[in-house]
Amino acid sequence: MRWPSSSADPTRASSAFADAAVKLLAANAADGGRGDTKALKSEWSALLSSDNDPVVGIARAAGCPDDEVATFALCVGVERSIERQRVIEGIARDGVGVIRVGMIDQIASDQHRGAATVGPDSRLVRARLVSVGITGPFGSRQVLVHPTVMWGLAGDGRPDPDLPPGSRLVDRGDQRGDHTSVLVTGVDPTRRRTLLLEHLAGSAVLVVRDPAERRHWDAAVREATLARAALVVELTGSLDTEGAAVLDDADHLVIGVSTTAGVDPEILPRRGWVEFAAPDPQATPDEVAAVLGAGVVHPLSADQLRRVHATMPLVDRDVTRAVRRLADHRLFQLGNRTEPRRGWDDLIVGEEVMTELHELTSRYRFAAQVREQPVVGRHVSPGVLAVFAGPSGTGKTLAAEVIAKELGLEMVKIDLSTVVSKYIGETEKNLEEVFDAASVGGALVLFDEGDAIFGKRSEVSDARDRYANIEVAYLLQRVETFEGFVIISTNFAGNVDSAFQRRLQAMVEFPVPDADARERLWRLHLPLSICDTSVDIAELTTISLAGGSIRNVAVAAAFMAVEQGADISRDILRVGLEREYRKLGRLAHGLLP
Repeated sequence: MRWPSSSADPTRASSAFADAAVKLLAANAADGGRGDTKALKSEWSALLSSDNDPVVGIARAAGCPDDEVATFALCVGVERSIERQRVIEGIARDGVGVIRVGMIDQIASDQHRGAATVGPDSRLVRARLVSVGITGPFGSRQVLVHPTVMWGLAGDGRPDPDLPPGSRLVDRGDQRGDHTSVLVTGVDPTRRRTLLLEHLAGSAVLVVRDPAERRHWDAAVREATLARAALVVELTGSLDTEGAAVLDDADHLVIGVSTTAGVDPEILPRRGWVEFAAPDPQATPDEVAAVLGAGVVHPLSADQLRRVHATMPLVDRDVTRAVRRLADHRLFQLGNRTEPRRGWDDLIVGEEVMTELHELTSRYRFAAQVREQPVVGRHVSPGVLAVFAGPSGTGKTLAAEVIAKELGLEMVKIDLSTVVSKYIGETEKNLEEVFDAASVGGALVLFDEGDAIFGKRSEVSDARDRYANIEVAYLLQRVETFEGFVIISTNFAGNVDSAFQRRLQAMVEFPVPDADARERLWRLHLPLSICDTSVDIAELTTISLAGGSIRNVAVAAAFMAVEQGADISRDILRVGLEREYRKLGRLAHGLLP
């Protein structure tokens, strides 16, 4: 907050007027009459003709008429000077050297409205530069200049401490629009801001986000006035009555309002609003390439793209790491974060399953390009939702990890114990947090054994059944607008509600591996270099096991071999197989006889 001046004493004019006004008040108090107003009139003329005095500049920025400029100069002058305060203390006789409403009435004239200059309709009050006490007799109520104003005049340019977190002043240079009152609605905050700044007048703009309290709104108006900037208010929801009332007072400012929803016309401040709807939130491939370079495949919204770009210097320009940072911390509170490490070579599945997995990966990778197509693009869902079905150990979780690694995403395995609640409405609330956090990009979300919440709706026999069905109905609506990547794993595809199946981008079934797949799995997990000559991969292939069980047997055999100080033998594998069979509840007799 700086006010340029060519004068050695930039506040000379306002200080001289304050001196004259305080002397007049002292003279009135001394003889109970009316003091000589000649000096006051002379300094009044000098004050109003001053172009460099910052006190005058602030008042003019607030749209103050001449008499309010004079009142402001008096109040500021008294608060800045101990000597003037002592005079006022002597007049008030209560030990407080602050201008009172009744004192302002004493300098009233044909050109000055007296107490009305600090009334509710005063520009000084509407711009939140001064405030009037609400207790005590009317004439004795104190008129206080806000501390931010006084600190600014003292040379401290720090923004108002009551501004909402994240507020910032933007200098746009010559990039300005023509409208003084702009309302923009839309889903993506970056799209809204870009459109708003394109049409809003003013070279400097103060941007504030989600003022939550009255002091936030007041500070926004005050700071924009002091900075001589347009005020842009970005709201996650809509404009409430309290905020609307503050903006209605600030008719001296150029104002832009950005909301996710429209504003009730009943509370919209009385201004000549121009309204715009923000475009599609999804960043186009050209926009992504312009910011992050060619070859970036992550489907991002415009706001996500802005945040990734801001994060790039923190992660050594690594696009993948920057995208991963988009995953909200709330997501990690509801699940376990996994750094994907395994790739396609680690996944042993049939050719048909592998093809479906590659197609699912491509669907996420090329979503932005397909959405740009004029006909088909209108029917492309904003996110990817898939079900992986099959017996335990067939590679469902591994496949999710492989896809996450291929796309450069984090994988978050949701802990259903933290999501599902016995309390009505809590499950939906937790799921909403999962979907909201996953929508920001940067993470693939896995609901392991997810049929617990995505299962079939049942006949209603009691209140619990009714609310369970409501949970499923909520999820059906939520997945329609979901923008992230979610995989639900289940042991049986028939457990998933049919309405979900219609909304899926893929239903991938993982069968128990056949002999060829089992051979590849044994060779992947049990290299012959750590086995003795008694081990026969072809013999192991004849034993019906899923991939997860084969891995367990190989790991157990490796530990036993190290303990014995020998290579893995046929006898060691027999022990490992028998233990795995017992875990699965199957008969272990006759394995590798």
